[in-house]
Amino acid sequence: MTSPDSPPLVSPSPCPAPPPSLPSSPLPTSPAPSSSSLPAPPSLPPTGEVMVLALGRKKQRVLIALSILPNLFLAFLLSSDPLITLSPPHHCRLPGPSPAPEVLNASLPWEKGVRPGETGSPSQCKQYANSSQSAVVDCEGGWDYNVTEGLKNNIVTEWDLVCAQYWLVPVEEVCFILGVLMGCLGLGYAADRLGRSKTLLISLTLSVVFGVLVCVSPYPSIFIVMRFCLAAASAGVYLTLYITRLELCEPSLRLVATMLAGLMTVAGELLLLAVALGCQSWRGLLGAGAAPLTLFLSYGIPGVFPESPRWLLLTERSADMNAFNERRNSNRDLRDDESFTELDSEPVPSSRPHLSFPELFHSKNIWKNLCVLGFTSFISHGISHCYSSFRGDVRGTAPSFYWTYLLSVSAGGGAWLLLWATVDRCGRRGILLLFMTMTGLASLILLGLMECKLALEGSGELRLAFLHKYELRQETL
Repeated sequence: MTSPDSPPLVSPSPCPAPPPSLPSSPLPTSPAPSSSSLPAPPSLPPTGEVMVLALGRKKQRVLIALSILPNLFLAFLLSSDPLITLSPPHHCRLPGPSPAPEVLNASLPWEKGVRPGETGSPSQCKQYANSSQSAVVDCEGGWDYNVTEGLKNNIVTEWDLVCAQYWLVPVEEVCFILGVLMGCLGLGYAADRLGRSKTLLISLTLSVVFGVLVCVSPYPSIFIVMRFCLAAASAGVYLTLYITRLELCEPSLRLVATMLAGLMTVAGELLLLAVALGCQSWRGLLGAGAAPLTLFLSYGIPGVFPESPRWLLLTERSADMNAFNERRNSNRDLRDDESFTELDSEPVPSSRPHLSFPELFHSKNIWKNLCVLGFTSFISHGISHCYSSFRGDVRGTAPSFYWTYLLSVSAGGGAWLLLWATVDRCGRRGILLLFMTMTGLASLILLGLMECKLALEGSGELRLAFLHKYELRQETL
């Protein structure tokens, strides 16, 4: 109901009619888009795995074998220090042919033993003056050596690096280690800039040249300088082959290839001892290691040992990558495989970062891992070299050189086999921590007892650190 004064209710107005549609021309029906009319997806650069497989499985295995073989002779150059610097028992040279023991006791002063209970021995660096026991002087006519182990003629016996001149032996050992360090830094940087193949050929050439110069060195000073250069060149060959070998492998083969290369080095160290027993001269021993390296200069022949495909991919060398495309086209099985079509695509320019040392240092994660793994390698190298120069036991007697040498080499071979059996099952970090702990315990035992030479833990830690550093580098790139 409504009151008489209220205004009448107004019904709501209906919705306005829609405007008349404008006349339009009939639209032609367009066909459904076909796959050929769609824009092509952006071309992706070929991956490292594709370029490695483009070589073919057989060619890949052959190249890996070629990268392992030089380790057999590199062991002659990198592991010969214990043989060429071994100091045999000696005494002052007396007039006349080989004096009897009674004459030696009367002509040489008697030195007491260092440890309690030792009877002592005739002096190695002193003799009585004028056949009288009133005055003692240094050796005047040189030294006679009683060589029972190792080389009959090494740098110690040839240049009389004993007594007052013995300091040249540790200087040579330190210079050799510094040469290895400089070779890894300099030639390792060249391998990233110039390429693996060019750096390998340069290092091989330098190794042959300095190997010959070492063999003809007339003086200890020249020998030390040439050994420094030889160590740098040999380290460059070893490092370049190590990187190339892993770049030729897919991840599932890296551990096996590294283990085989390590066992080849162990075989070279055993062969080194056999050659030393045969030639008995340090010049012939080092020449036997440098001469076969000339055969590996044939890797520079085109097609024998091509450039690393991963390095070509990283540096975007499109002109060199065409060689892999031609190799794929020449192989019917690879030409029909659709997984290799990425090789036909053009690489995207500037799609990858160009790493440098400042950029590596600015990355917190990379810097942290470099410090950890670098410190681990530093400790393992130091312990290994300390063990290699170990010459006595807790009783003060010198153990058999052959026994300690074979024990050290066998420990290195056992370390490689142990890594092969445990790393893939237990992980890199766990095994690295285990070997670090065992190395520390073994060092404490040696410091306390000094009875044996345990190089297994240090060797295993060193090889695992090498493998871990390379995998970290691959993940970073």
